[in-house]
Amino acid sequence: MTPADDVIGLAAGPDALKLFIAEMNDESETVEADIPDITLLTARLEDADTALARAEGSQEGAVEALRRVEQEDAPLAGAEAGATSTLANANNQIETIESRPEFPTLTADVARAREQTAEAAVKLEDATRDATAHDPAAITRRIETIDARLKAAGEARAKLEMDVARLEGTIESEGGKGLADREAGAREEAEAARAALQRITEEADTLKLLRDTLDEARDETSAKFVGPVAKRAKRHIERLLPGCDLSFSEDLTLEAIVRGGISEGCGDLSRGTQEQLAVLTRIAFADMLLEQGRPVSLILDDPLVYADDARLDLMVEILIEAAERMQVVILTCRDRAFRHVPGNRVSMVSSG
Repeated sequence: MTPADDVIGLAAGPDALKLFIAEMNDESETVEADIPDITLLTARLEDADTALARAEGSQEGAVEALRRVEQEDAPLAGAEAGATSTLANANNQIETIESRPEFPTLTADVARAREQTAEAAVKLEDATRDATAHDPAAITRRIETIDARLKAAGEARAKLEMDVARLEGTIESEGGKGLADREAGAREEAEAARAALQRITEEADTLKLLRDTLDEARDETSAKFVGPVAKRAKRHIERLLPGCDLSFSEDLTLEAIVRGGISEGCGDLSRGTQEQLAVLTRIAFADMLLEQGRPVSLILDDPLVYADDARLDLMVEILIEAAERMQVVILTCRDRAFRHVPGNRVSMVSSG
């Protein structure tokens, strides 16, 4: 578009330019002296054409930009319409959920479910502690099974808590979309966790009963054997260690001796004393079985290795006395230590 020029009285636009040129031609016929400078007009015309070309280019750019804006605006308008529809749908769902009868008590139900889960965890911990109080191999395997089930129950409980948290977040952010279904699923999982807890508790009670039964059997066995064995062993040990009392453990092994009111564990005694006490304890067990009418053979494999001469003579004397009541078999490679002991001898000679 040709720009206006107030100096020469030229209006904007190509039509005005053409009219201006025509008027100039008319005036040239009448007033020769008023003819304008052709060079100046030509230069201005070129400027006007240049300005027109620029304006047309700007107009085309503006039209193209408008077209792009319209194209970009089309999906935004569709998205706005979709968002409006989604918002309306969400509001409708919120109203539907809030109108359900279980919605007013949802918070109380969630709190109650958490309390039940906490109580279940406490009971489960008590049951696990009771079940692991004893340490036989069979009970240990059962405890490992219970631990695995406890882990599964803990994972189920954690998942339930995550579902509860996700449910609360959904209520706050999305208005509780699908709340009833999730609540039903959470209730089913809580019921399954309670059932698993009940099974584990019953198993723990069974293991506790088994532990108590084993303890009673052990105490009964200890009372049945420890006392008689200690009584019989004392008369032999009195000859070896005068003034000593014996202390047996629950598994019927000699645990300590008491001398002068001081208890000494068997592990603190010398190797020779430990060996001699072990032989005398076995003689006491054999005497008890013999008195019950049971056949007894006392077999000793290379005994009294660490005994000094005095102790060796005393122990051999006690073994000779025991051989009068029962069969005593001594396996040894030290023929000189037992050369003076009466009895039948069987020698094994290497063929090499």
